[in-house]
Amino acid sequence: MKKLFLMLVSCAMLFSTASAKPKINYVDAQTLTHLGKMCETTNPYHRVEVSRYDELNKTEKNLLITAAGEFIAFETDATEIWLQAEYGRLSFNRAMPETAGAGFNLYMEKDGEWLWASSRVNKGGHDKDGVYNRSKPLRIAENLDGTMHRCLLYLPLFAELTSLRIGVPEGYTLAPIENPFRHKIAIFGSSFTHGSGASCAGQTYPAFFSRSTGLYLCSFGMSGNSKLQRVMGEILAGTDAEAYICDAFSNPSIEQIDERIRPFLDEIRKVKPEAPVIFLRTIYREYRIFNTKAEEKEQTRIDHVNQLMKEICKEYQNVYFVDVADQTGTDHHTSADGVHPYSWGYFRWAQAIEKPVLKILKKHGIK
Repeated sequence: MKKLFLMLVSCAMLFSTASAKPKINYVDAQTLTHLGKMCETTNPYHRVEVSRYDELNKTEKNLLITAAGEFIAFETDATEIWLQAEYGRLSFNRAMPETAGAGFNLYMEKDGEWLWASSRVNKGGHDKDGVYNRSKPLRIAENLDGTMHRCLLYLPLFAELTSLRIGVPEGYTLAPIENPFRHKIAIFGSSFTHGSGASCAGQTYPAFFSRSTGLYLCSFGMSGNSKLQRVMGEILAGTDAEAYICDAFSNPSIEQIDERIRPFLDEIRKVKPEAPVIFLRTIYREYRIFNTKAEEKEQTRIDHVNQLMKEICKEYQNVYFVDVADQTGTDHHTSADGVHPYSWGYFRWAQAIEKPVLKILKKHGIK
């Protein structure tokens, strides 16, 4: 009887040890490698120090304090990875899945390629004790093989972060890595560049383009408020980018394009007289197919921009127009809501512009 009792106690202790949760050691994400930033800000997760620009309206400021396009680079041999985030303002739109708008997206390197590993988010609201659910610990990866992996953690596209901690079980390594991308290119644009409709934060077309080419793109997506404002050119010029890519014709009217494109470019040229500025043709919005009014409006704008950019490219040195049609394909199967692509459409877009953009950048020693 005594032996049976001792065996039961021993088994209970073993079960208790095996089922005990490991201690998670957290570090401030700022001790790792924070990338995707265009300029220094007081809150490290804001993209622009908006208080410096009186010309920005409230909506523009709210968009520029989101962490869209930013990511944390690190390496770890941990079997699981945890996050704990504190949020400020949330800025969802109708085409934004919660996993992308407020969630985190992990990519990990395998055989020289960056591969999707996880995308998770804590739901909104509060628990019965009044604790904000989004700020609870979130396990972003589990059951990893315990070997060293390089990781990219993409931050929420439509959320302001006030702090972020990354954790691994006690005894495992969590360390910063050097920027795995080269050069620095600012990419400015609409909700397409911001990533509306993407399934997760690392599946915007700038992110796909970066991982495919190895070039370092810093996203300046402005949702529906990318309208070639003069102040946007001023902000872009204030970054240390070597080149600029602009999805500039998706939001503004023809009148706004005509009125604003030169002041926008002039702001960049004041500071960066030689840097290449590459404008992109806007993509085909799928709601045009059966809407005759939308079809006429969209095509009129595209035709007008094509003619205007012939003049602009002659007038300004090192300004280019990448006029690639059907960036998201011709099968009409990539739309999230009639306007924005979902992730597969953004992947196609990145592929469609890759060769012409690389060709231009190569002329300027960016390769």
